[in-house]
Amino acid sequence: MTLNPKLLNRAIPYWIGGLICFEVAIVIIYLGGVFIHRKVYHPFDMDGFMTIPSLLQASILFQISLVYLGMFFLSRKSSERPSPAFWFVQSVLLFYVTLDELVKLHLGGGVSSWMPISGTKYWIGIYSFLIVAIAVFFFRDFKALWYGYRNLVILGISGLVLAIVGAFGAEIFKHIILNPLLAKFFPEREVLTWVIEQVRVAFEEFLEMLGETLILYAVLLFVAKKIEQNYQDFLGK
Repeated sequence: MTLNPKLLNRAIPYWIGGLICFEVAIVIIYLGGVFIHRKVYHPFDMDGFMTIPSLLQASILFQISLVYLGMFFLSRKSSERPSPAFWFVQSVLLFYVTLDELVKLHLGGGVSSWMPISGTKYWIGIYSFLIVAIAVFFFRDFKALWYGYRNLVILGISGLVLAIVGAFGAEIFKHIILNPLLAKFFPEREVLTWVIEQVRVAFEEFLEMLGETLILYAVLLFVAKKIEQNYQDFLGK
């Protein structure tokens, strides 16, 4: 069975648009509970694990991981760019990040005592190192993508920046700026402090989800272009 490139290109924006609408709805429900009832609805807890937001985010990461794994099996030559190793390594790492999102392995959640990068205060540094290491090690692969699919690379990088700002930037902002300010100016306003923290959580998690969705969008568009190229090559034979 051959996928129709035109049908695939039409379907992808609807899928991505649906994901983004779902993410916005989650934020509205989450903040609605915070502002109206001063509580977090557990199924929509954006800072919990095995909740609707964490399951959605994990599903997005898992989709990217599956696409990368599929590209690994479809890559026939180790000399081609992007190389099979490029797809396989990122697929494995993304699968780990999927598990991390589900049970918060980096915070020591779930049955994570046997997993790497679990329960450590250095998780931001470790993940940052992995991102930089992949960029350096697979520089030629990213270079090939840049020359062949520049718009998609820009879209993917934009998503990565949003995800990093959400995952790392918001956490750093919390510990270095927000918490000291709240302790100084609102030391006894526990409710206000809690509401501000929930708004920060919503901002952090939404940026992560939106960034990952944009990465998924770029990856799916890349796959659609590859299928279209193969389809045109097939028709030209």
